[in-house]
Amino acid sequence: MNQERLSEKEVSGIDTDIYLTADRMPLVRDIGWNQTRSLYTHPDRILDYDVFLFVTKGSMQVIEEETEFVIGAGEHLFLKKGLHHGGLPRTEPGTSWYWIHFKAVADGRVSYKEHLPMLELGTYHPHHYEYRFAMPKHGVSSIHHTLETRLLKLLDDYHLQQEHRMTRISMQAYHLFLDLHQASVKRESREDSAGKKAAVTGRVITYLTEHADRDFDSESLSGQLKLNYSYLSSAFKKSTGQSIVEVHTKLRMNKAIDLMRNTSLNVSEISERLGYKNPYYFSRVFKKVLGEAPSSYRRHFYK
Repeated sequence: MNQERLSEKEVSGIDTDIYLTADRMPLVRDIGWNQTRSLYTHPDRILDYDVFLFVTKGSMQVIEEETEFVIGAGEHLFLKKGLHHGGLPRTEPGTSWYWIHFKAVADGRVSYKEHLPMLELGTYHPHHYEYRFAMPKHGVSSIHHTLETRLLKLLDDYHLQQEHRMTRISMQAYHLFLDLHQASVKRESREDSAGKKAAVTGRVITYLTEHADRDFDSESLSGQLKLNYSYLSSAFKKSTGQSIVEVHTKLRMNKAIDLMRNTSLNVSEISERLGYKNPYYFSRVFKKVLGEAPSSYRRHFYK
């Protein structure tokens, strides 16, 4: 999220971002394509569903609350449900666009985190999916050159009378949105200081992975990376939403799971291999991270 958009939200007091979650896919209401023959005005309305627009030709003008957007060819825009949308007669004749109307679904009982589980944490527990992410509001991305083809196929599939039709459509739309989000994150990392934080994060994770069989040593990490630990800790937390110690612990648990899967070592022996002096403490840590004790967790494996 860039500083300009942050400032707009601070001034207006309205969060115009659309958030998707990892444990619920957006449910598509309908999909379509339109092309204007004359000067066009976006409808004045407040909807109870979200909207995705992708312009393939011309230029489209939309006003969300008091913010004006001009969507050029090859650009997208997300409009949030519950906000006032309208426009002026400024959309050019011949403008064409795809639209997806959908509902972003979240479980109100879940307190969603703002960060994704890290790719390096290969073993997942249900609570790892309880995170949300903001879609890139407006603009272009590296995947936009493929969007028209993907949206055309999505529209064709939408008109097919097939079993589980809307579930399939919603899954395809979710995949498209995930790709948009990922492309946006990569772009932001290249353009601002987030890229530097990501590089630091990668170096920290490499170190933690290589030292997952022993207790964490902040001085050793700081010395190897030749960076102040306070800076490392702050940059890592901002990048991942987790502390260095949390991630080191999860990586140790990954190693424990690997030993369970590929060796006949018992819990005490695994605990010792990972540098835990007390196997009961190791078991408590394992249960906190994975949701169940190591003795019961290993029953999931086919051996």
